[in-house]
Amino acid sequence: MTGIHLPDLLSLEDMDILRSQVSPARKEASLKFVRQQDAQRGLIGELLILYRLRTHYHLQNDQIQLDKNKYGKPYLRNHPHIHFNVSHAGNWIVCADGDVPVGIDIEQVRPIDFGIAERFYTQDEYQLLLNAPKYQQLQTFYELWTLKESYIKFVGKGLSLPLDSFSILQDDLQNYQVTSTKPIDTPSFFRHIFIDSQYKLAVCAAESLGPLPLVMLDWTELIP
Repeated sequence: MTGIHLPDLLSLEDMDILRSQVSPARKEASLKFVRQQDAQRGLIGELLILYRLRTHYHLQNDQIQLDKNKYGKPYLRNHPHIHFNVSHAGNWIVCADGDVPVGIDIEQVRPIDFGIAERFYTQDEYQLLLNAPKYQQLQTFYELWTLKESYIKFVGKGLSLPLDSFSILQDDLQNYQVTSTKPIDTPSFFRHIFIDSQYKLAVCAAESLGPLPLVMLDWTELIP
């Protein structure tokens, strides 16, 4: 798993360097953002994927054809055994990859109206939030949110899978389990990973997750 911490806006010259290294579709999309921070996070997200494909899977640029499924999840067209996912929030951009399906989500912890939880969480999850100590409720909200988002990204069905259609709660052994009224096709395994006191990060994969070291990179290392 790789991550980039980017607290400042890049120069226009650096943005041009990023655009020169990504797909035409990503370059075009980056030019449409009103906020530069959004543009540079999108560019670096794709560059993180390309970096991992080059350095870990030893793919050359002409072997890399990024595409998206009908729900918007990116995949590698000619190498279906390689899976990856990207998430960004605030000053962070993170990428997870492997030889099984994977989903990752990072969120910046900010004050929030817990009415959102009542709307998007299942009754069991919402009750868990209400039962948490007051000082812990905000952390609990984002812990649940990142778990659920990582699962949605792992499944790869986007918004067609409503957040309140499944629960993710810990069992007696403190392992996270997904329950749903609909059949669950693929086993899922979760990890929370500490990245920053102001953020929550969760990863979901189709196999048991052992140690997941977060490799920190400078954005300049993404440029071949």
